[in-house]
Amino acid sequence: MSNSLSAINDNYLSDSSDEDEEEEEEEKKLRKTGETLFVPESILSWKGVPHHEEKIDNPSEHNGRIRSFKHERGNWSTLIYINYTATDTMLSWIKSIETLLPKDSNILLDQFHLSLTRTLVLKYHWIESFVKSLKELCSVLVRFYIELMDIKVYCNEERTRTFLAINCSNTMLNFTINIINNMLAEYQLPPYYEDPSNHISIFWWVGDKENCLNKVLPSIKSSFEQFYVNNTEDNYVYVDELHCKIGNKLYTFPLKLHNHR
Repeated sequence: MSNSLSAINDNYLSDSSDEDEEEEEEEKKLRKTGETLFVPESILSWKGVPHHEEKIDNPSEHNGRIRSFKHERGNWSTLIYINYTATDTMLSWIKSIETLLPKDSNILLDQFHLSLTRTLVLKYHWIESFVKSLKELCSVLVRFYIELMDIKVYCNEERTRTFLAINCSNTMLNFTINIINNMLAEYQLPPYYEDPSNHISIFWWVGDKENCLNKVLPSIKSSFEQFYVNNTEDNYVYVDELHCKIGNKLYTFPLKLHNHR
């Protein structure tokens, strides 16, 4: 993707949880024999909840999606993001534009989110430290609002998936990404895209549909602008926590409340 993530790269919500679960069971067995490092109690006390995803090794089993990288034992697919729960009014608008889109469109619905990192590859023995670092970072980041600004089309770097998304803006959002980038550097993980176009994907397609979508984009933009004017309260999203998906586990970290004087 040119200057953004392919929304979750957007292959992120499609990582193989079956493999992650098998790997986790293997690691549990190895811990008993002392053959590998175990996850300390300090992390088990706020361990991520199970976050099951479908297998994606066979594209025919998941609408043609292709893994962005090969799964390897000891590597855990990781993503930090902001969850977005659309209002009923926003959901109605999203569904209303479906008639303007290519027939093979897929609505994300329960996967609406705004990515703050690329899809990362985290080593198993880094998980404890990584989660602890992210928890500490979130404890000093102040809660904020993001504004839903515009509609844009995105394509991932491999041109294997295309997305229609709501573009977002906020100075605090960019600051948060920069702070997370600093943390990622400590683990020699790649930063988020330079000059990122922050967005929440709402529809996706297999393959490169950019030219096709650009033809109907003016009509969709016009519809969104009308929605924006008539539903100003739906155009702001309150961010009070960050989420981190590591393998098949989901972690949630609250942000700091504003100081009151």
